[in-house]
Amino acid sequence: MISRRLVRIKALQSLYAAQQGGDSAKTQCRQGLQTSLLATYDVYVFLLELPHYLNEYLLSEREIEIKKFYPDKEKIRRLGLLNNNSLAKSIYDKTLNHKRRHFTANWSEYGESFPAITDWLFQQEFTTDYCIFDAPDSGQQLAFLQEFYRYLLGECEPFYFLMQEVYGAWDDDENTLERELEKTLSSQPEHIALGTPYAKDDDEVKMALLLFDLVMANSDKYEEYISSVTENWDPGRIAIIDLLCLKLALAEFTSFPHIPLKVTINEYLDVVREYSTPNSGRFLNGVLDKLRVSLVDSGVIVKSGRGLRDK
Repeated sequence: MISRRLVRIKALQSLYAAQQGGDSAKTQCRQGLQTSLLATYDVYVFLLELPHYLNEYLLSEREIEIKKFYPDKEKIRRLGLLNNNSLAKSIYDKTLNHKRRHFTANWSEYGESFPAITDWLFQQEFTTDYCIFDAPDSGQQLAFLQEFYRYLLGECEPFYFLMQEVYGAWDDDENTLERELEKTLSSQPEHIALGTPYAKDDDEVKMALLLFDLVMANSDKYEEYISSVTENWDPGRIAIIDLLCLKLALAEFTSFPHIPLKVTINEYLDVVREYSTPNSGRFLNGVLDKLRVSLVDSGVIVKSGRGLRDK
């Protein structure tokens, strides 16, 4: 579930925090890196819980409307929107089997956000279409949930601002979580199951920790490599994010024989374009290209397998 892009971003962020905090912060930042990766699954479960808690809010509003002297029958019907979605309830029941340890926020704590999310929801065309059905079948329920999450993550500003508030890594994790929600809801209704929880020994978690350890242990050596292909080398004049991305790329160049050089270069170019300065991509591309050629020629980089040995 964790993408390699997310692994690289979180390793970068942890290295940045460790550099800012000094030697005493190394252990804490390494542990934080592991926790941040494991927390992504907990947030995925948290998102799958949302329809249940949103339905509780809608039903409370429905009771208020029913007790009015002149209740609005159409509003009462609309507020029962999620109550006729047994698939959402089934998914929530499955989330109860997972105890969230790394992200423990509860939707019941954020009820003040539900009115704005509800207002947004009732303005959506897919909601209007779904409300036509008095007893939607499982396929119609699934189609509604697919559209709900697609537009919730893509267009609902109240939800976006809430997630930024409750989960500091939301902007980094959003694409991964959107993809996993889509994957979960792509099965037939009777076969929907939650993804497998992350573990400390997952390949992606081990990759992130190894990248962190390699850069921390070989920082000086990596700077020597960079210096050999850079005129007027002065690490103090390079943006911290750019320098850390160069070191991370060098860690992959020299210690991950199964990752093609071009893949590593392209991945870190994307990272610096998003997290560093406007000129960082061009700078990084030039330095990494020189390092690629120089270190292959000197035998420092050894890649094996088809498509891995290209210069």
